[in-house]
Amino acid sequence: MERNTTAAEGRDREQGRPHITICGIIAIVFGALGLVLSFIPIINNIAAIFGFIGAVLAIIALVGTFRGKRSGKALSVVAAVLCVLSIVITLAVQSAASKALDDSVKESKGVDTSQSASGSGNGDSSKNKTSGEQDTEGDIEGAHVKIVSAAASGADYNGAATVLVTYEWTNKTTKNNSFSSLAHPQVFQNGKSLDIAMYTQSPEGYDANSYLAEVQPGATATVTLGYVLQDQSPVTVDVTALMSMDDATKVVHTFDLQ
Repeated sequence: MERNTTAAEGRDREQGRPHITICGIIAIVFGALGLVLSFIPIINNIAAIFGFIGAVLAIIALVGTFRGKRSGKALSVVAAVLCVLSIVITLAVQSAASKALDDSVKESKGVDTSQSASGSGNGDSSKNKTSGEQDTEGDIEGAHVKIVSAAASGADYNGAATVLVTYEWTNKTTKNNSFSSLAHPQVFQNGKSLDIAMYTQSPEGYDANSYLAEVQPGATATVTLGYVLQDQSPVTVDVTALMSMDDATKVVHTFDLQ
């Protein structure tokens, strides 16, 4: 009789004890998987997802344990730490991989990866260093660029009015390169980028091959590109480095077409 009473009391205490948190167990599984995958580029995109889901579950588990409804507070804390680590490591690895890829592409083109673009000296150099914008002429990664002119030109194949922009650039890399492989020229009108013009008859001064023509290191060449106009309002020419992660360094100038 006494043995039965003791067994019954044990069952009652066991029934009154909070169960271990399921969310915490799932969170620690997600956190562990995320941490392992976070070191592998590309695949670690999944690690970030695992880490985020696991972190949410870990928070739910922690709330439950602090309220006394579930046991496993230490488990939940460990799960939260693993999930946060998986997210942080994923971001760090992706950043490092992106920079390594960027440097590899630049090196294949002969661009000095330690080079930092600076102003050409035309105008206030301290302002150029702060904003990264250089008026009319300046340096971008791998090239020195000068925006020579932007003038209304002939109609494109569709009969639309165009503007012909002339660039002068110097190859500052150690290999043969074209303007198209180093620079990203754009023209904006009314805040919108303009489409490249395609001509059935080349207007005066237009060289269709200049954009893709390669030049040797240290050589200077002229490039002409046509853009389809929206109207006759001013246009802003904007040139940045093609493979740069810093679009703040640019050469810009606004031209009045009137």
